[in-house]
Amino acid sequence: MLLVVGRWRAAALGSAVAVVFAFMGGNFTLANLSTEQPAPTWENTSRLLPWQPGAEAPGYQWLARAALVLVVTGLLTRWLGLLLNRVLPDRVWWLANVAVWWPRLWALGIVSGWLVLGNAAADPQWTGLRWQLAGAAALVWLVLDGVSRGGASGELSAQLAAVFFAGSAVLLYSHNAKFMELAVVLGSAMFGIAAAVLTRQHLDDAPKALASGAVPAAALFLPGLLLGTRPSHAENKVPDLSFWLIALAPLVLAPFLIPRVSRQNRWVLIVLRTLLILTPLVIAVVLAGQHEKFPYEEEPEW
Repeated sequence: MLLVVGRWRAAALGSAVAVVFAFMGGNFTLANLSTEQPAPTWENTSRLLPWQPGAEAPGYQWLARAALVLVVTGLLTRWLGLLLNRVLPDRVWWLANVAVWWPRLWALGIVSGWLVLGNAAADPQWTGLRWQLAGAAALVWLVLDGVSRGGASGELSAQLAAVFFAGSAVLLYSHNAKFMELAVVLGSAMFGIAAAVLTRQHLDDAPKALASGAVPAAALFLPGLLLGTRPSHAENKVPDLSFWLIALAPLVLAPFLIPRVSRQNRWVLIVLRTLLILTPLVIAVVLAGQHEKFPYEEEPEW
């Protein structure tokens, strides 16, 4: 999808469509299969996240719908920003940025409210969860958007895949296999986008911001899965720091938004970005492993 749409100079749209279709294809579980019906069918498979959350559904079930809203908002505001950059005089260049980010922050404020619905998040200890999610997603979106538009969208997509896969390990340590599966689905989607982007970038006419359309989904799912699902977690001993390190890992790329830094040798930048983003991931997984075991590693109770 990304390779095809990217040929029409609509690569942001291509990556947005790609991440949506990738999630739709991976949003199922085989947990309901039985020996009587071993072959998966539409009837005996269920969704990891329902397409239509119920009225009393916990907040995490709204993740897919919230991410879709942000992907659409990201595309529309991106095109609005491109239009304003063409028509506005240079002395008011900042108006284009305001027009782009104000609707994005407004949309984030709305969908973050969806993620704390349900009885689980009603506990007083989660009072500030909505604004934690909104703030984390806004910062991650800002950094990822800037880096992806700077010509590093292929490498960034691969690094995001690593972030989601590390997040899946932390979620498995916390004995939450369902959320682990969701992280694997998102990681696989970002890996596929990375492969497509890196292929396209070998072509002479490839645009720079190939993966920017998928950034809003990653920006929401990272804090949404690692932080927003905690009210529904099974009991575990994984430190909160592990979840925060994964959710905010992309923020280590913020220095690469500085023009002087981003103009350094491309291969040096790739190595530095990779090392920087792997550091919090390794710390988070090791820390989780020190406090908890994988479910299959636990000794049975007699």
